[in-house]
Amino acid sequence: MALFNTSKKSLHNIQSEIENLISTLDGLRGDASDESRKSLKILRGSAERALSHSRDLLGDAYEEVKDRTYKARAATCDYSRENPLVVAGLAIGAAALIGYLMFRDAE
Repeated sequence: MALFNTSKKSLHNIQSEIENLISTLDGLRGDASDESRKSLKILRGSAERALSHSRDLLGDAYEEVKDRTYKARAATCDYSRENPLVVAGLAIGAAALIGYLMFRDAE
C-alpha cells in the first residue's frame, strides 16, 4: 500500500510541475517573438499531453487500489461466514489486548 501512496505523491508532484510549466509558458508567450511563440506552442502541447498522461496514471492507480480493496473485503466477508468462531475469538482477543494496553499503566 505504501507503494501506491508514494506513486500517488510522485504523480501529484509531476502534475503540479507540469501545471507550473504551462503557466510559465503562458507568461512567456506575451514577451516572445513569432518564432518563439511557435516553439512555446509546441512546448505547451507537450506539457498538456504529459499532464493528461499523469492524470491517466493516477486514475489507473486509484482503480487498482479500489479493486484490491473490494477483493479484500469480499475475502474477509467470505472467511467470516465460513469461520464465525475464529472471527469471534479474534475479536475477543483483540478487545482483551486493547483493554490490557489501555489499563496497564492505570494500576
